[in-house]
This record gives sequence, C-alpha cells and structure tokens, in this order.
Amino acid sequence: MAYELDRLDVQILSALQVNNQATAQALADRVPLSPSAILRRIRQYRDGGVIAADVSIIEPGQVGERISVIMMVQLERHSPATVAEFRAHLCRSPHVQVCLEISGAYDITCIAVFRGMEEFNDFADANIAGHPAVRRYEASFVKRRAKFTTAIPL
Repeated sequence: MAYELDRLDVQILSALQVNNQATAQALADRVPLSPSAILRRIRQYRDGGVIAADVSIIEPGQVGERISVIMMVQLERHSPATVAEFRAHLCRSPHVQVCLEISGAYDITCIAVFRGMEEFNDFADANIAGHPAVRRYEASFVKRRAKFTTAIPL
C-alpha cells in the first residue's frame, strides 16, 4: 500500500534524500514542524517501509580504481521460475549494484562495479556466460559518471 504524502512529508523526505544525517533541528529549520514531530514522522517512514535503508554512498574513485559495467542479459527461457532464479543469482553478487527485470530484447539489466577488467572477466565467465539460463549478453563500460543519485522525485 502506498503511503499518502502530505506537503510536510515531501519536504522532510526530500531533505533526507540529500542528507539522511541531518538532525531533527536542522530539518525543523527548513520544515515548519518541531524536531520531535519530525522525528515521529521519520520513525513512521521507517516503520512503514517508506525509508528502505540509510546508507553511505562511496565515491568509487576515492577507494581505488574501479570500472562500472552495464550488462544486458537475454535468457534462453522466459518462464517466471527461470527469470526469478537468474535474477536472484545476480543479486547475490556484491559486485551488482542494480539489477532490473526489463522488457524488450533483453530480460535482465544490471550495473556492477569491479576493480578491473580481470575481475569483470572472471565474474562474467562464471556468473553470466557460464550460466545455463543465459542465451547471450552484452556489456558496456561506463566512461564517465555524469550523474549518480538514489533520490526519487517526490
């Protein structure tokens, strides 16, 4: 069930998407509510599943050389069980940041991060090319990250 957002919810959630470590007082300076009322709402968002996770976003270049890869996978069979199994298989990998079931010529697309080409090749050989459900796949390498956000428009 979708959570009905009022004007104050939108302001609070928008601010939290920019900085989820903002204090209740800092939020109250922007939203016309008391810090305790804001904290109550944030607790409701978490309890209700509106806020799915609180994470730190790491800048890949700051922790060593990384390559990002967008992989498009076409499956041999399209039964719900086959698609679900392969999707779960990819989601278990710590390399995979995003995994989406899509429509069109491909069935699954994912974005993954690797320390280099050798690590990517090992992953692709073991988890994609070598998987019996896969008909074919394509990989595109990210040249430059022009924009990266986890925020959704509210």
